[in-house]
Amino acid sequence: MLKLSRGTIDGLRIAPRWPASQVIVEAEVLQRLLDAQARLPSTLRLLVTRGFECSQGQLGGFRRVVRRLGIAVFRCCYRHRHDEIDAIFGANGHDLDGSHVDVSLILHGQRLRLLPLGVFTPLRWQQRRVSRHADAVAAAKDALQQSGFDLHPNATESLQIHCDYRGTTLAEPSH
Repeated sequence: MLKLSRGTIDGLRIAPRWPASQVIVEAEVLQRLLDAQARLPSTLRLLVTRGFECSQGQLGGFRRVVRRLGIAVFRCCYRHRHDEIDAIFGANGHDLDGSHVDVSLILHGQRLRLLPLGVFTPLRWQQRRVSRHADAVAAAKDALQQSGFDLHPNATESLQIHCDYRGTTLAEPSH
């Protein structure tokens, strides 16, 4: 696996989500993310924020505590969305290997905050923000899918652009 520090690789931005200092991914996943970036216009950048996260150690313990707290708050705030808790607060493969990544978007140099309150962003706000940037979101998701990634089916997770590399490429990038 590769340990990527904050920075840019061929237009692909790397910015580990706090408290991590690196994003850990498989080499093939990095190549496919670069392929996806190559499919996008120069005004739209992918920003990789999360990859493999070891469930052991202090950081893993910290994440478990934060998830439990998050679940409790989410249950109180969104009583009608309890069926989403596993999808939103589960590790979603990040604890297994470096083929599960979260990606954000940068449009015209500005990061798109599709979930300004994180997973606690109300669905109506999510829909409004997506509609405001629908073309960019659709282009990024399409590029990722064409590069071999499956997007998470949950609406909130898909706005964190959680995607899993499936190991096959559908098409070569167009340059």
